[in-house]
Amino acid sequence: MLLYQLTQWFEERTSLQKALQVGGADGSGDLQLRIQEVEDQLYSQAERWKKSIEESSYLKFPYEAPHLDDDMVL
Repeated sequence: MLLYQLTQWFEERTSLQKALQVGGADGSGDLQLRIQEVEDQLYSQAERWKKSIEESSYLKFPYEAPHLDDDMVL
């Protein structure tokens, strides 16, 4: 569901940018505002993903048995 929502935001952003390029100055303020809103949603979701990844990495246990490795690391 999340990827679907992100895809929808990217598609909306792309279509708004195309409309802005084609339309010129007519309603450009509204289009730019909506583009900014969509980009804010995308950045917000990226930050949520980043936080969840960082939080999950804290839950991992540290590696405590390097003597069991096959590779010799110098």
